[in-house]
Amino acid sequence: MHKRGLSFAALSFCIFILFSCASTPKASDEESSVVVPAPQKSSYTYFSSLPSRIMESAENASPEDLRQTASRLHKSVAEDYTESEKILLNICSEVMAIVWPSESFTWEVPEISFSSNPYTGAIDSARRGIYDVSTGNTDFFTVLLPSLVLVTSPNRKDLYDLCEKSLLNALNLKSSSVLANYLMGLLCLYENRNKEAISFFTRSLGFAPSVYELNYAIAKAYMQDRQYEKALEISKGLLDKAPQNVSVLELCAESSYALEDLDAAESYIVRVLLLEPENLRYVLFRAGILITKGDYIRASSLLDMYAKTDTSSKEYLLLRARMQRDWNKNNAASGETIGMALTLYPDDKEILLFAAEVSSSANILVGGYSALEIAEKILSIDSSNVSAMKISVSEYKKKEEWQTAYDINSKLIELSPNDKENLYSQVDICLALSKNEEAMRTSLQLYTSFPDDENAQSSYIKVLVSTNQKNSALQLITKLLSSASQKMKSFLYYERSFLSGTEDAVLSDLRSSLTANPRNKDALYRLYEIYYQKKDWRRAQYYLKQVVALDPSNSVLLKKNSELDSLLGK
Repeated sequence: MHKRGLSFAALSFCIFILFSCASTPKASDEESSVVVPAPQKSSYTYFSSLPSRIMESAENASPEDLRQTASRLHKSVAEDYTESEKILLNICSEVMAIVWPSESFTWEVPEISFSSNPYTGAIDSARRGIYDVSTGNTDFFTVLLPSLVLVTSPNRKDLYDLCEKSLLNALNLKSSSVLANYLMGLLCLYENRNKEAISFFTRSLGFAPSVYELNYAIAKAYMQDRQYEKALEISKGLLDKAPQNVSVLELCAESSYALEDLDAAESYIVRVLLLEPENLRYVLFRAGILITKGDYIRASSLLDMYAKTDTSSKEYLLLRARMQRDWNKNNAASGETIGMALTLYPDDKEILLFAAEVSSSANILVGGYSALEIAEKILSIDSSNVSAMKISVSEYKKKEEWQTAYDINSKLIELSPNDKENLYSQVDICLALSKNEEAMRTSLQLYTSFPDDENAQSSYIKVLVSTNQKNSALQLITKLLSSASQKMKSFLYYERSFLSGTEDAVLSDLRSSLTANPRNKDALYRLYEIYYQKKDWRRAQYYLKQVVALDPSNSVLLKKNSELDSLLGK
């Protein structure tokens, strides 16, 4: 949270902005507010000869206020304008052109020398990305106008401190100024102080509710604050008035995507690309949505189109690696692509996480690193990264380092107590560590809470079988078999094989398990073990090779298969 010279009271993301002018609209309870000193009457100095109502509207500086100011100053003959009137009209026209470009104005602007006074001199500097510190700060406009640089050069972060100080002073002089509140809102928006930005924009909108720039700015603030519904609502309202405005279409697309409405997001993206076919960022955006929707052919075409211009962007490499993994089923190619991304973006958490996922699922090195090494790097950057912790647990389970897996998974459960995946994993780990009481407690809790969930059923049955509660296990297996899915039937027969009294019954259950699901690695591996113990090497290898085909990178399985080759004299 940026405090600098502000006397803001920070609470989480909220910094409350409370304006003391009673005649202005009150911010809603959900918007934050900050205490600003009570407004004082502006010291007009150079403009003191002009009527106060003219200066009031000029300082409010909404588009309508600027038009009203120009109308009140209008003279039929240019020679009749005083120098201060000429300068004020120029201020009004420049503010309208810079800050409210969507608004039109038709008044004539008397010619002046821009460098001859601090007012238009500050505007001229702002147009060139310079904050003018020489205005003297004698009145509202000399205080505020240098901060127009926030509109002309929004990326000049080195000027934010100066702008913040001057805008707070301007709001002290006139807290109801639409222009001052808007510029302050922009500053907060640029610095991701979104609650504050929303409050300042809300303040401005209370006086100028239909201005495009204000509505677009508050929609952006809501988007950054993850209030996606509000961002989309405002954006759609703007789109009704300007259906070909690319910036608004992009905001609609991004807020729809954040709300997981992929069809709506894609429809807005298509409209953007019709208007801007070379918008490569949105080419990738659409490709990502198509991949998520499983439309790989069209996604591939878009990625090929993008690759003609750039093959090294982070987003492109991630999407290409996803395509290779999910569509081509080519983990080696996916690993190579994401390994290239790792080289280019070694500390990017999104790249690291995908690399760890590919490495873990395919049991391959990515960029020369194992899944566990990559996960540990992520955790060194973000010690509470849940996805990296899950990968670590999976890898320690593969290595049968059960205590380490238990320690990490227990932390995961503390971080995400309602994540069932962590609880299922805890049951398996506890059984491996003979923590049978905890395994039973956890599995029973899951089965009681989700009796129709096959994962909960499986977890509970595994515990019953492992703790030799034969009657309860058989009763539940019999109950579930008739209505179970093929995959679940395969599991049930496999577990029942541990409860069978004879070898023939065991083999029968295992064969039934494979009939229901020929890819059940557990059943295949158990048949290998049975025939290996009987020294029936040929049948043992028959089943082991099927396990290897399902897990070709498993070094333990490969070693066992080599042993059988030797025994068979191959």
